[in-house]
Amino acid sequence: MTLPSPHPPDVRFARPYPERILADGYHPADMHFHTVHSDGTVSIRTLLRWIRKHGAGCAVTDHNEVSGALAACRERDGLLVIPGIEISTSDGPHILVYFSSPGDLEDFFVRHIRDRRRESPWMLTTLTSQEVLDAAEGYACLRGAAHPYGYLLFNSGLGKCIEKGYLDESLYRQCDLIEGICANMARRENKKAISLATRLGLPVTGGTDGHVIFDLGSAVTCTRSADPADFLDELKHGRATVIGRENHLGSKMLTAAAITARFMPWLLPSTKIHCERFVGRVDRLLNQRGKMKEK
Repeated sequence: MTLPSPHPPDVRFARPYPERILADGYHPADMHFHTVHSDGTVSIRTLLRWIRKHGAGCAVTDHNEVSGALAACRERDGLLVIPGIEISTSDGPHILVYFSSPGDLEDFFVRHIRDRRRESPWMLTTLTSQEVLDAAEGYACLRGAAHPYGYLLFNSGLGKCIEKGYLDESLYRQCDLIEGICANMARRENKKAISLATRLGLPVTGGTDGHVIFDLGSAVTCTRSADPADFLDELKHGRATVIGRENHLGSKMLTAAAITARFMPWLLPSTKIHCERFVGRVDRLLNQRGKMKEK
């Protein structure tokens, strides 16, 4: 686990301008983005063209898949591309894992993720949050809680699940960072995430959780290094600034529509998984009410 940051995280709710950030000697990167290799709509070629044009890097974090991150790393040609993955756990939370090298990412995926995906592979794995965090031990990587208090009716945030009593707070001890600004979340949830990171003494990241090109770069993490491994090292030691703001409602609706379209080939298994999760939430609610009555 990362040592506590020596000071509260440097987070600014504002529109990031890459040219200004670069002029100040920092290198910005959107630390949470999905491509056509999972439920996003952006090709690797388009992503790299955007990075080259705007000067902001990107962590490719497809759901339960690494082919997009590996392709981007092969073709990055000096651009700031961070190999990563977002893992959808069986008990709810989404865990972001960033790797210093694409080789480690591929090894982690093959050993621990590839064969644990459900029928709708981008939607869910059979791994618990504990199993994912344990599996990443020993790799040169950073493990983070994605959108800790998201999303809406879904328990896809670690903070949300712990707050509701579904999971134990001890899981925080295996996290290296917290996603402080997620552009597709609301300001209230992002502020809660930043407060959580401050309480835990963990660094924060900024990312869009973007699935369409218009989302890319609206929330970024900035360090002094443009080398992916050094960038992560700076982040690990709390030497990063996060700049970003939440997307407007129209953008969020566009993202939701794009994701829905991408999941159409897996409509039946995805519906099955949603039903399983709904039943699970009802069971937990009834159990909690039963315990309250016993008291």
